[in-house]
Amino acid sequence: MKVILLQDVAKIGQKYQIVQVPDGYAFNKLIPQNLAKPATPQNVKQIEKRAATLAEQKESGDQFFAAAIEKMTAEPLKIEVEPNEQGHLFQAVHAEDVIKAASAVGVEITANQIVFASPIKEVGSHTITLSNGEKKSEITIEVVSKK
Repeated sequence: MKVILLQDVAKIGQKYQIVQVPDGYAFNKLIPQNLAKPATPQNVKQIEKRAATLAEQKESGDQFFAAAIEKMTAEPLKIEVEPNEQGHLFQAVHAEDVIKAASAVGVEITANQIVFASPIKEVGSHTITLSNGEKKSEITIEVVSKK
């Protein structure tokens, strides 16, 4: 039976891919768990439209991400925190702190795009990774003391 996958399924295929699977597997597992739907001509047209729309959104999102990275690499983001006397922070810098610093310079990012190699618990210059699916870029943030 041919089905259209609605999600990535291990050893079967990727989202929106049309695959041939045994009837029992389709009717007993994939379709009841909303992992796939039958590949009728109407469903195929609907999925093709949705895939085209998603491709356009992905392309515009990639351009937006590249512009955001360019803006943030020009100058490090500054995050103000209150450290103790030794320069250690009372709590680590979180994704929300980076989002606030980015929005202060006019860049909109989300928490799931931010990857910390390790928790940032000291004042100083640190490198974090921003990820947008396949594309990754490292940016520098400056953790400075509030005055």
